Amino acid sequence: MKSVVIIRGMGRLRSCLAAAVLLCVGAMVPAAARASETLTLDEAIARALRVAPALEMASAQSDLSGARVNEARAPLYPGLSAATEYIQQPGYDNVITNRGQTTAQLLLDYTAYDGGRRDAQVRSARYTAEAAELGVKAARAQIVFDTTVAYFDLMRGRETEKELQTSLQRLTGYVAIIEALERSGRAIANDVLKIRAARDAAELALAAAHQAGAHASIALGSMIGDFGRSDLQTAEVSGLPSPPAGDLTQSPVYKAALRQVEAARLGVNAAEAERSPTLKIALTAGWLGIDPPKTFGHHLGASYDGAVSMPIFQGGLVQSHIDEAKALEQSARAQQRQVELELKRDLADAGSRYNSAREQLALIAKAQTTATDAFALVWTRFLGGGNATLLEVMDAYQQAETLRLARLDQEFGARQASAQAQLILGLPQ
Repeated sequence: MKSVVIIRGMGRLRSCLAAAVLLCVGAMVPAAARASETLTLDEAIARALRVAPALEMASAQSDLSGARVNEARAPLYPGLSAATEYIQQPGYDNVITNRGQTTAQLLLDYTAYDGGRRDAQVRSARYTAEAAELGVKAARAQIVFDTTVAYFDLMRGRETEKELQTSLQRLTGYVAIIEALERSGRAIANDVLKIRAARDAAELALAAAHQAGAHASIALGSMIGDFGRSDLQTAEVSGLPSPPAGDLTQSPVYKAALRQVEAARLGVNAAEAERSPTLKIALTAGWLGIDPPKTFGHHLGASYDGAVSMPIFQGGLVQSHIDEAKALEQSARAQQRQVELELKRDLADAGSRYNSAREQLALIAKAQTTATDAFALVWTRFLGGGNATLLEVMDAYQQAETLRLARLDQEFGARQASAQAQLILGLPQ
């Protein structure tokens, strides 16, 4: 009899200690929440765009493509240069060398016709530059998508923590009730062990959820340039996004692939133009003579030159350029088709996951009501001395709790699928 009293006294002491610990945790959680930083989705995206190196790399690539457009356009204009030279060739026949030669001239040269090669190169460079600009938009959209998913993942983690914390508090209360019933003789020791095991499992689940939330916080913090932050909090987001709708052809990735195809096609035109004759015109003005004093005093003049050249045989060099350009065009077209197929597949998958998440949320809402009522009924029967067992009570409780956590997962799935569809369609997040 004395041992029974000691055991019951230890049970009451354990309950008191558990209640005290929970009160301390409950008092500490709001303080930690106040000390942590709460981010909105827009703030997280803005900070991620400022620190993401991928956007800077895409911008640099766009600048490089713009510079190459200017490089390709330069041959369309005349070239103007200056040259000066004085040369002595002792020992050679003066009939050939004229003793020496002085040159000081301005030279202007211009390619008047080349079969359209320069025009094709300029247009190809412009399409490549447009693809690079679209690459900047695609990089920005990818950063926004990654940050959005990380943000909603953190939101799910924090909401899971709150739900499990609430569940632990409920189970702690149930433990106290079952222990009181045991003391009054209306419950057995096995019931106490079962309810304590359920509470311990809930405590372990809460610890795991806390670790998952810390990991999600660190992941989001690394995207916004705030490393090592495991205490980031998310602002409340009401409702779920509507299913996105748009035209797949407006996707930056798809449009960039089309620009690459056009650039490759014009590259073929430029390569084929190498077979055409080239007409060059050159003009010079300045001094050309033997010795400097006499040259600059008496030999100011000018000249003009026109030359037509046409490749006849170069060992297959021109044809190899054409074949290379055609291979690049074929590769670009295949890449464009591959991008189109992947975008269609991913869009269909995102739409399917979004619809599935919304359907499951509707089912969970109905099942949640049923599970909650079922638990309330079996709990009442157990407390009222009916034929319900604690095992039935815990089974009903776990079903209701599982549905609460499943709702959070499905809400995250719907938000993630919507964000992916917006990324594919090129819509603003």
